[in-house]
Amino acid sequence: MTQVLIVLAAVLVAVGAMLAVIIPTALLRRARRLIESDVPPVDERTLAEFAAQRPTFTMTVTNHLAAPPDKVWPVLENNAFSWIPMINGVSYADTDRAPGTVRKLDLLFFAAAEQVTHRSPGSRLSVTGIHTSIPVAVKSYTVDYQLRETDDGGTDLEWTIAGRPALFAFLPLSWTAVFIRPFARIIMAQLQSRL
Repeated sequence: MTQVLIVLAAVLVAVGAMLAVIIPTALLRRARRLIESDVPPVDERTLAEFAAQRPTFTMTVTNHLAAPPDKVWPVLENNAFSWIPMINGVSYADTDRAPGTVRKLDLLFFAAAEQVTHRSPGSRLSVTGIHTSIPVAVKSYTVDYQLRETDDGGTDLEWTIAGRPALFAFLPLSWTAVFIRPFARIIMAQLQSRL
C-alpha cells in the first residue's frame, strides 16, 4: 500500500511539474499572439452590448498624486502600468488616441485589446476590453480613470475597473475587491515614481 501511495504521489508531482511549464507557456504564447495581431475597433452596437452586461466585479480606488493633472495624464495614457515588474504597459498602433482607437495592454501572461470610449485630456480616460488573450477568464471589462486637480496643485486619480468573466458570470465577484483594492492602491501610488 505504501508503494502505491509513493507511485501515486510521484505521478501527481510529475503531472504538476508538467502543468507548471505548459500552462505559463501557453498563456505567454496567447498573450504574444494578441499583442502582435491587428485588432480592429468594434462598432457602437458591440460596445453597447458590452456595456449592457452587468459586471460581476467592480472596484474603485482613489489616490492622491503630488503633480497636476497635465503631468499625470501623459504617463497614465501612454505608459500605464509600465512601472510594475512584468508589465510592459499599454501601446497604441500610432499617434491617434481618440475614442474608437484600439490600444494593447501587455502583461507577461495576459494581453488585451482595449478600445478608447472616452477621452478628455487631463481629466478622463475610459477604455473597454474588446478582446483578451484569456477570453474564458475575462469576457469583458471597462476601465475608467478620472483626474481631479486638488487645492494643493496635485491630482486625485480615481481608477474604476468593472468586469465580467466568461465562465461563472452568475457569481457576484465584487466581494473580492476588498482583497484586491490594497494592491490596486499600491499600483496607483507607484505612478508617482514616473512623474
